[in-house]
This record gives sequence, C-alpha cells and structure tokens, in this order.
Amino acid sequence: MRICQKNIKLIINYLTMEIEPKYTFVPLAQKNYVGIYKKTTQELLSKWGINGNFVIQHFSFNEPFQQYYKYHLAEAFFKDSSVAKELLTKQGKCWAKQGIMATCIEVKPVPCSILSMNFFDKIKDPKNGIVHKSGAICKRYDMEVNGFLVSDNLRGMLLDNECPEYNLYLKDERDEFIFYIFQMLVLGGAICQYEDSLDPYLNITKAIYKDLIRVQRQKDSNLLISTLVLQVIAKDSRGQEYFPHDPSHIQNVGFLLVDETTREITTFLHQFGEYCLSQ
Repeated sequence: MRICQKNIKLIINYLTMEIEPKYTFVPLAQKNYVGIYKKTTQELLSKWGINGNFVIQHFSFNEPFQQYYKYHLAEAFFKDSSVAKELLTKQGKCWAKQGIMATCIEVKPVPCSILSMNFFDKIKDPKNGIVHKSGAICKRYDMEVNGFLVSDNLRGMLLDNECPEYNLYLKDERDEFIFYIFQMLVLGGAICQYEDSLDPYLNITKAIYKDLIRVQRQKDSNLLISTLVLQVIAKDSRGQEYFPHDPSHIQNVGFLLVDETTREITTFLHQFGEYCLSQ
C-alpha cells in the first residue's frame, strides 16, 4: 500500500501529539536562597542598581520530563492559567501578577556546564588587559555602547566588539548561563555604582549561580549540572513581549530553569530600570 508523503507527515504529527505529556503546574513558595539573600549580596545588588530588577519564582509540574520535550514544556508553562495568575511581570515601574497567557513563545536552550569559577581566569589574568595585578579593573577612555557608559576594559569586553578584550571569550562561552549572570551584574541597573575591582562581581556571580543550579554526582564520582536552562521570550495576544519586556535590551532576559528530578521550574526574569515589587 502506497502512502503519500503528506499523509506520512500527518500520521507522524498525530502520533507525536498523542504521546506528548499534558503538563499542569502548581505555584510553590519562595525559596530561601542562602547566597542571594545574604546581607552582603543584597547590599551589592542595591549598589549596582539590580536589587528589585529581577524576580525568581517556583512552580512544580506533574509529568515526567525528558529534554526532547523542552519546547513543549515551555509552551505549556506560559499557556497555563495557574502560571498566568501567579507569574510576576513588568507593569510600569512595578512587578505585578497580570494574568497574561502567552500566544507565542520563543525558546533557546542555554548551555549550563560550568562547574568552576576558573571559567573567569582569563579575566583575572593581567596579561589579558582587563585587570591589573592588584585586581583593579583597567580603565579606558569613555564611550557609549548600547546605551551604557563604557569606561573600563571589563565593560569593553562585554559590550565593545571592536576592542581586543571582546574576543577573550568565544561565542559558546558567552552563551553559558553563568556568563549571563556575570554580565547582568557588571552592567548593572539604571542607577549603578560600578566596582573598581573584579572580586565583588565574581563573588556574587558564584552566589547566584550556586543557588539556581543543581549539581549531581555521577556513579564515576564526576559532577554534572542537571539543571536545564532555557532562555525564553513570551508574547501576549497582541504580539507584545512581556517575559521579558523589550528583549532587544541586553539586560532584559528571561529564563526557565528545569529540574527534571524534582519536577520543578524556576523562573528568572531580569528587567533593566528601576522596579518595585507589587503583590
């Protein structure tokens, strides 16, 4: 019996649709993160104009998860009414529960494989021109890049693709989740008091990263990060991005962190500006 290609595709689509899990989600209480809510961390986040600019929330889901369902899981999450009722998003200068159910979701897997802060040794090496031997950040002439004042080589490495320091990290390294966190801290918020030394940025990067990811020990005693990280853009019925709002800005980022072992999703949303929390 001959089956045309169109019918084969229809059959495959039907079978795939049948086996996809139907996820439901339950909001969870806020976790008491040791590193993020530490006094010194909170003080530095405030100094950099970031405290209040990001929101972390937690949800559980009911079905077993395999990574090939990651796009389906993300879509189901943002189209779920229980999530919509609890999800905090930008509303003016405050965070609020707006009850938005997405009609369109863009999903990009984000590598999350870094197990050591040695990842940043290239920045710490004085030979690379970002810090001096003392650990102080090397200054440079002022220029504006993407709306940010770049007055040192650290921000030049992050933003100025014409400076030699920019090529210190390859694209796949810049795509790592820990690099997103580091960049968020260094660039800061609308009102930011920059650091003169590198260590505070690295210390808080480590604290946030350690709180958000899950590390497991394998049978061969090697460590493995089991958290799946997805960068997402969710749009409402008008096609307007709301998670995050205005994703064209480098500091406006939204992530889903999926833990298949505990069947939990952690949302991490950062918006550039000055924000307050409104429940």
